[in-house]
Amino acid sequence: MIRMNRTGAIAVAAAVALSWPLPARAGDLPESAFIDIEQRFEYREPSLIVYHEMEGFELPVLDYVEDMLFAAGIEPLPPGDGEAPATIRIALNGRAAGGMYLEPDKAYLYAGANLFGEIEVDGPDGARAAGEFSATVQRPFRITLNLGYEDPRNAPFMEALEQPGGFIEELCHALAGAWGVESILPSLREDNPAIRSATATALGHIGDRVAVPGLVEALHDRHERVRWEAAWSLGRIGDARAVPDLIDALDDDSHDVRWFSSWSLRAITGEDFGPDRDRWIGWWEDREPEAQG
Repeated sequence: MIRMNRTGAIAVAAAVALSWPLPARAGDLPESAFIDIEQRFEYREPSLIVYHEMEGFELPVLDYVEDMLFAAGIEPLPPGDGEAPATIRIALNGRAAGGMYLEPDKAYLYAGANLFGEIEVDGPDGARAAGEFSATVQRPFRITLNLGYEDPRNAPFMEALEQPGGFIEELCHALAGAWGVESILPSLREDNPAIRSATATALGHIGDRVAVPGLVEALHDRHERVRWEAAWSLGRIGDARAVPDLIDALDDDSHDVRWFSSWSLRAITGEDFGPDRDRWIGWWEDREPEAQG
């Protein structure tokens, strides 16, 4: 592994960055939080305009929220169960997307799903953050066989729920907006890779340098998407402390990880050696001789 000292990191950072991204506003983490979730799902029958409600159907939204809160050491509570200094409200709407498909003995199939909604985080002490999310999953070719469903409940709602840039990432932004990035950093180690990748992406958008050590660790995640999201986010944050680890990531088995690592190295340093790890190592060691030790 490439090594560097603190002095080298500061020197490179000063040379290549005019300003740092402003960190997200940090707040004290609450000990507990109420979770209030409303879900509503609809579907439309062939040749009809009116949507029908899918009664009794829900997605495991609560599981994702609870996992992230437990990771941060926050106790999740149902509304009205005692007292809590904070509340998370989620309104989720979904529609099964159907269409005419060329299937044997099947004509109208539910092969897509649309999700949209809002997230609000309130408290403690007046902290508040809110945001909207949306996601769409649709079968690309109507001549493909056996990829649709007659029952709208089987539409790909779960795929839409975990879609990048959708619900989980917006949940990260809402939690970090109300309570600071410390509330989502532990989610980089969650069991669910969808949570880990969404957290890595959100941290890049937020741009707080406190996330750098966690994102560097995520460069070694067992899931490829988590690794390249972490590499991308390190470039967005622009902290030179990540340079040695990004150079190491140029040896990753994944083409995407190597590409985003080289992009981030270029963004942080202003140099461009593409994915050539040996040239990056030589440049870094020439710039910081003590790194050789």
